[in-house]
Amino acid sequence: MSLIESYCRSYIWAGANTITKRTLIAWDRMCLPISAGGYNLLNIRIWNRAAISKVYWDFAKKKDKMWMKWIHTYYIKSQSIMEMDIPQQASWMVKKIIEARGIIQQLPTAQLNQSSIKHIYLGMLGNHSRVTWRALMFHNDARPKTRFTMWMQCHGRLMTTYRLAKWGIQVNTMCCLCNGTNETHTHLFGECSFAKAVWGRLIQWTQIQVNTNHDYAQKMAWITTKAKGKSCAARLLKMVYAEYVYGLWRQRNSRIFEGTSRTTEQVAREMACVCNIRAQGGMRARLQQLRF
Repeated sequence: MSLIESYCRSYIWAGANTITKRTLIAWDRMCLPISAGGYNLLNIRIWNRAAISKVYWDFAKKKDKMWMKWIHTYYIKSQSIMEMDIPQQASWMVKKIIEARGIIQQLPTAQLNQSSIKHIYLGMLGNHSRVTWRALMFHNDARPKTRFTMWMQCHGRLMTTYRLAKWGIQVNTMCCLCNGTNETHTHLFGECSFAKAVWGRLIQWTQIQVNTNHDYAQKMAWITTKAKGKSCAARLLKMVYAEYVYGLWRQRNSRIFEGTSRTTEQVAREMACVCNIRAQGGMRARLQQLRF
């Protein structure tokens, strides 16, 4: 199970089938629900324990199936399954199932009445505080790789040059988009003149009323507030912001690793083109009425 988890983790962060320990966000964090800042990946360790607990729940609540009657007849023998000693003559599988009663006992009362593996799994994950930017991840029609980059940006884990320098790596920390100051996370997505120009052009195209001079904190607070819900305006904003983050990060990487650059107009136009392609239903009809 550890090997499977290692391959899954390595594929996400390295895109290869060789195991690597390079991760920007812990695997357990990625397996949390989206509302808690995770990526809703399956934690196979917890799911396996939840599946075993489900079988135990069936032992305790259901006695109508043949093999359960057999377990009750030969091992439980009219005892309380919650309090009985684990039979030493039982197979390792039966022992593991009965040991799962400790998991069931720790679940919230509401979860005890649920019989699905999913409900037990969610109960084992526990309650976690919700992140303020969770609305950006739900009902977002942007491309999957774009949403993943935005998720990384919301966590502040993109590998900016300033962050690399703090790890002791010798790099030029100056922002390659504006050459104004150090390339911090806050600067790149909030204070950089190039980023501001691209964002302003997108706002002008979508005809969204907003103060483009907001700093990064004010900008994120406004976006997370307006992105709540399933309305056409909210879904459009979420998609545009995700494509904006991805396009800006891609342009930054092109300048550093390929030595190529494009103007703010070219970058914004490509983002708008992608949004037009990805939009569906009423949102597509609305975008077709706008002229870039």
